[in-house]
Amino acid sequence: MLLDHHMVPDRDHVESWIADAREQGATTLRTGALFPPSAPAFLAGGFEVIDTLSLLELDLHVPVPARTNEQPVARLRRLRASQLDDAAIIDRSAFPAPWANNTTALHDIVTATPRHRSRCVHHNGQMVAFSISGRASTWGYLQRLAVDPSARRLGLARLLVVDALDWMTRRNVERVLVNTAVDNTAALALYRSLGFVERPERLTILERSLRPSWCEP
Repeated sequence: MLLDHHMVPDRDHVESWIADAREQGATTLRTGALFPPSAPAFLAGGFEVIDTLSLLELDLHVPVPARTNEQPVARLRRLRASQLDDAAIIDRSAFPAPWANNTTALHDIVTATPRHRSRCVHHNGQMVAFSISGRASTWGYLQRLAVDPSARRLGLARLLVVDALDWMTRRNVERVLVNTAVDNTAALALYRSLGFVERPERLTILERSLRPSWCEP
């Protein structure tokens, strides 16, 4: 995961990361969402594209749409580290394999930026949605948003995104980035309704097996 989206790694970076992963016993490596300039070094290192994502950007100098005046269906709570197991269950229910995150992956997302805000929603006593957002300098990132299928169409995703944007505005963030699958029409509609605009470039996720070619799966 590249913590700075402006970073452009070279082949030596990638080879070093591969060596570190091998030492830790990894059998497969997958990148985070890469900007176009960052991908060539990974491709040269034997990685292959496994997904393409739309990238959207929001200028926070433009006022963020206010929350609806309707009574909210639930209140937001802080998502604590001890609750990441529950969040991972929601993540697995919201996203198909192999795109769901486990507890370790969610922890990595939380710590990927210098500052973060993690919130969750409970409904009928059970966590049903969560978001993880971060900021670095004047950039903000909507890093993960998941709603359990049983709680969709209740306005929870919008509630969580607007909360994150409010937090970023108070912290002097100027521009916000978010990515989603190119065919995730519901997420694209939500972000567009909040003022996000699609950027022309697409992001890619790459993967490489570290098993010897003769090794059985």
